[in-house]
Amino acid sequence: MSETRLGVQEYYGKTLQRSDDLKTNACCTVSKRKLIQGVRDAIRQLHDEVVSKYYGCGLVFPEAVEGCRIVDLGSGSGRDCYILSKLVGPNGYVTGVDMTKEQLQVARNHIDYHMKQFGYQTPNVSFLEGYIEDLIGCGIPRDSVDIIVSNCVINLCPDKQTALQEAYNILKSGGEMYFSDIYADKDLPPEVRKDKILYGECIGGALVWTDLMKIACEVGFAPPVLVDVSPITIDKPELKQLIGNARFCSATYRLFKVEPDDSNPSNTVIEVVYKGSIPDHP
Repeated sequence: MSETRLGVQEYYGKTLQRSDDLKTNACCTVSKRKLIQGVRDAIRQLHDEVVSKYYGCGLVFPEAVEGCRIVDLGSGSGRDCYILSKLVGPNGYVTGVDMTKEQLQVARNHIDYHMKQFGYQTPNVSFLEGYIEDLIGCGIPRDSVDIIVSNCVINLCPDKQTALQEAYNILKSGGEMYFSDIYADKDLPPEVRKDKILYGECIGGALVWTDLMKIACEVGFAPPVLVDVSPITIDKPELKQLIGNARFCSATYRLFKVEPDDSNPSNTVIEVVYKGSIPDHP
């Protein structure tokens, strides 16, 4: 296992015990977007331990997910998985993938609790141990998933291009990756990339905006669509000194797997009008 992975496992498995232990607000949800009623209802039903060990930077709940098959990359304590478990309903299914045993144990311990809360007879959520760079190796088939979500995890991954390529591979045609992560406005120096605290706090491994655009298109996705963005603040003097004048933000993007359209070989722009028919999304 790489030193980077070991460091991340140590930070999220042992160093951090609760979200209050974080040293920056990078791994805290800072979005100003309004939560829809369905998400608010689900949050009220979550187990306290699952909530206390949540480390995310955005809202990863797409519209109209009922009946969908969803995979959460870096699912941690299972907080987002359980919210999505309620949103997809008993005919949908949510799979969380994480490499940290301690976090997986928290998530698995509360499956029965949440199924009872949601009124489901059969669990519609499960958690796999593995790396997000090897989703097919985790047992997730190609072209089998409607939606992938991820919340402040891609930055922790040592091979981001492979992680996005695997995400593309398991998505069905027309599927999407809906994810929040941390981005930098410039290349970061080696001392920032190698600092264990900054890496664990989702700063050291942050992609530059332009790198995301490049990687996403190289693996096959349509150009990223920005949903939301919020600034990240770093107040501790010793960490501020390390990062210098680099600036960071939390951003949520949608990446669509759109296959070539033989009926539109010239890729002519097509106008689409949303009629406001999705509940809670006028």
